[in-house]
This record gives sequence, structure tokens and C-alpha cells, in this order.
Amino acid sequence: MTEAYDMKPILYKLIKVSPYQEHNDTVSDIERIFREAGFYTTKEYPIYAMTDKSGRSGRIDLVARKGKFRVAIEYDHKYNVKYKSFQKIVQIKPDIAIGITGYGYLKGSTERAERFNFGVPIYVLSLKQQRYAKLGQD
Repeated sequence: MTEAYDMKPILYKLIKVSPYQEHNDTVSDIERIFREAGFYTTKEYPIYAMTDKSGRSGRIDLVARKGKFRVAIEYDHKYNVKYKSFQKIVQIKPDIAIGITGYGYLKGSTERAERFNFGVPIYVLSLKQQRYAKLGQD
């Protein structure tokens, strides 16, 4: 990992974002929280090769950078964080990965995240439950 960064203040703000709005509005609220914390952000960050070797391109909902420290965020509005979302996050090898579900449950998203060996901490959030879990280690 490039440098240590205390994510708790950001996580406490993230779990209070409303899932009861359009996908883009929720991602904008998430982006605002990172910008207020001094991060430079990029929405719809392009990736070009999925790990499933399909050759499909895709986009990560939000990438936030502070110096060399990079956080990748995927938001799935209606469901538990999808397997495909975790596939996308691993492509850019962030320092911290965050998977957020709007209406889904923390347990289902955590079970999907546990299938990956990121080598970096991953946070899984449920906006519906206003809870988060951390997987991996610093």
C-alpha cells in the first residue's frame, strides 16, 4: 500500500447517503464526500480488460485519489454488490476497494467480496442497513 489513510470518517459519511435516488445522484453524493475529504475524483473510470477474459471494456463508478493513494468505488443501486463489480475493481489495483449496495444487504455483498484475494483492504457498505464491513488487512 502506498500510504496509510484513516477511512473511518469517510465511511461514516458514506453509510448515510440515501439509496432512495437515482444511481447517478447517489454516485455524485459519494463523490462529494471524497472531494470534501481532499480527494481528486474521476467518475466512470474506464477499464479495458475484464478478468473473465471476455475482452469487454467497462467503467468503475468512481475512483478517488489523494496523492498516490487510490480508492476504487463501485455502487450497485438495487442489489447486493455484484460479482462483476468486484471484477472491475481489481483491474486497477487500488490501495482500498469499496463496494456499495443501495437496497442490498451487507451479508450478501460480503460473501461475494470474500471470493476475491485483493491483497488490499476492501470495505463493503449497505446504504439500506447503514452498515459496513472491512475485509482484508492493512
